[in-house]
Amino acid sequence: AALKEECCFYADHTGLVRDSMAKLRERLNQRQKLFESTQGWFEGLFNRSPWFTTLISTIMGPLIVLLMILLFGPCILNRLVQFVKDRISVVQALVLTQQYHQLKPIEYEP
Repeated sequence: AALKEECCFYADHTGLVRDSMAKLRERLNQRQKLFESTQGWFEGLFNRSPWFTTLISTIMGPLIVLLMILLFGPCILNRLVQFVKDRISVVQALVLTQQYHQLKPIEYEP
């Protein structure tokens, strides 16, 4: 059916199958060349060197984590230090006020 021939069995004595396969290979090569010509340099880089894809995927995770730590680390550390300072000042105030006794309010009679 693909060769536009109908039969129950087929022996290629005429070379029809061989010619059709050659045309098919030629069209596949043309499509591959067309596909490669439309690819960008970035996609072509990954297709030409598969080790580069493995290297990038291995390194990108730790690099992103390091970048996030460098980006948000100082802010988080600053908030944490400020929180601890606030808690320490509250504890200091409680320790200082425990030594004093509260006086009864004096009521004035007019």
